Formats: sequence, C-alpha cells, structure tokens
Amino acid sequence: MSEAVSIIILNYNGRQYLNDCLGSVLKQSYSNFEIVLFDNDSADDSIGFIKSNFSDSRLKVISSEKNLGFAGGNNEALKHCRNDIIVLLNNDTVVEPEWLENLAAAVKDGNTVASSFVITEGIPDKYYKTNGSVSYLMYNIMNIFPDIEDEFYPNGCSLIFKRSEIGIPFDKDYFFYGEDVYLGLKARFRGMKIKFVKSSIVHHKGTGSVTANSFRTFCQERNRFLNLYLFFSFGFILRMLPYITFNHTLKTLLSVFSRKHSTTGILRAYLWFYFHIPAILKKRKELAPIKQINEKEIIKYISCKIVNDGSAFAAILNRLSYIYSRVMGIKPVEYYLKNKLPL
Repeated sequence: MSEAVSIIILNYNGRQYLNDCLGSVLKQSYSNFEIVLFDNDSADDSIGFIKSNFSDSRLKVISSEKNLGFAGGNNEALKHCRNDIIVLLNNDTVVEPEWLENLAAAVKDGNTVASSFVITEGIPDKYYKTNGSVSYLMYNIMNIFPDIEDEFYPNGCSLIFKRSEIGIPFDKDYFFYGEDVYLGLKARFRGMKIKFVKSSIVHHKGTGSVTANSFRTFCQERNRFLNLYLFFSFGFILRMLPYITFNHTLKTLLSVFSRKHSTTGILRAYLWFYFHIPAILKKRKELAPIKQINEKEIIKYISCKIVNDGSAFAAILNRLSYIYSRVMGIKPVEYYLKNKLPL
C-alpha cells in the first residue's frame, strides 16, 4: 500500500483559484492523502466557498486569525498534518492526475527533497529547457544545468519532503519570498538530495496572493540576503562584498527611476540588517548544527553570473564575475561546466 501523504495548500484571498486547485488534487491517481488547507485570514469568504462546494473527508480546513505569510502559514499547517510525507502546493495551481504519484515516488528512498515541473503562465518556453540556479547573492539565474533533472533548490510552488528529515521547513520571519531557497540550502547542507520530477506536472497561474509592492520588495531583498548571511561563512561573505556593494547601489538607483522595485522597500530591507545583527547571529548559530557538508560543495552548484544572459553588457558583467571568482579561489557551477567536471 502507498504511504500516506499530507498536502498543505496555503490560501490567502484565493477563492477564485480553489475550485480548480482542489478539484484537480482530489482526482489524483495516488489516493492515500489528506489535504490540509490553511487559510491565512482571508477576507474573500474562501472558507465559506470550500464548505459549500467540497465535502470530501480527506479535506481539512484550518483558519488562522492573522496572515502568517507563506513561511509561517506552512509551518503552522504542518502541526495539523497526520503524516510524515509532506507536500506543499500553491493555491493558484491545477495539477495533472499523476502529479502526486510521481512526486511521492521521488522521496521513497529518503534523504531527499523534490519538486514538480511547474509550468507558469507567461514564462517563455526557453526557460523550461534547463533548470536554473541562484547567484552568489541568491538571485535566480536561469538556464544553468544542461541536465533537466538537476536543480539547485526545490520550487516552492509544489515540493515534497519528509518531516522526520527536515523538521520545521522554514524560518517564519521570512513571511514570503526566498523560503524555497532557504529550504534547499537547509537540505543541501544536511547532505540531502534535491530532485526535479519532470513527470509531476503543475500548471501555475502565478498571480495569486500578492501584497503591496513596498512590502513585497522588502521581503524579496531582505530574504535573499538572509539566505546568504545565514548559511555561508564570514570568509565567503567577505569575498562577496564587491557584489553586495554593487547590488545595493544599483538596486537603490533603479528603484528611484523605475516602478519595478519600491525605493521604500529597498531601503527598509537594508536598514533591517543594521538593526537585527544580534538576531541574524542567533539564527546562524541555530543553523550551525545542520551543516554536515562543506560550503564548497554547495557553492559548486551556484552561478557566478550577476544577471541573466541576454545582452552584451550582461555578458561582460558575468565574464568579469567569473574572473573575480577564480582570482578569489571560488569555483562556481560555471567552473565545473566549463571543465566538464562532475557536479
């Protein structure tokens, strides 16, 4: 008999997605599961909609009195799960019938975190030919690994792990953005495998549960740098100072002259670090016991690229970054791909 799975679906004002999402999950070929839908204090009567339209005994609805974000909401929902195998699924998704069966097979042997093949509306097809990684500053860099089965961290839209191996998956203070990278780093430093399951297919709207731009920018920028500062040595961070300085300066200027980022959110993120140094050091200390793998083995999967390819200027920046990396004794993923060395 297949092992029981708990599927956590986090919801915040996502009523318009729930019929399609829950309907597709309840039609899975893999039937031994429960759904824990955790509502983050929605104001759109999501809970009333679910109670009126779904009566499946496998569905459990938990209501929060406040919005705990993606990180805190999933952590809290985990307390209501009966099973060891945990799946996290975005509410603005539709999954194919064998999504869960193929995803669950990936963690059968243990010591693994895996994620699905997530097809997001509006993302060009070229970005699905290979998986990406992250830069030194934890920004997404596309099309890195020549083997589609390789990925650096699991996609938070649809991922699976064993609670007995991971424990509490996220730092609740992240609220949202960067938590899947956090989980990937946590798993990699523990020596766990990260798997990409191409046969576990998820169709993702990618437009649900978005908050105000200033707060979103704050969380994006702060959490990317938290992933760097919490997991990597002070020696490596010191070598990243030129990147950090360049990023802070350029990001602040761009936020003034474009609407892509909030100036208030950017400045708030940078100021946050100055006022939370003791908290950051405490978090580093708490994570230290999990680090069973040397960080050089983690960095070999990380890209030295500063920006995604696509222009002559980007190519120059990325080339300079590679040269700097080698001068500093850093071997990013490009070093291994260039020299055809195994990852």
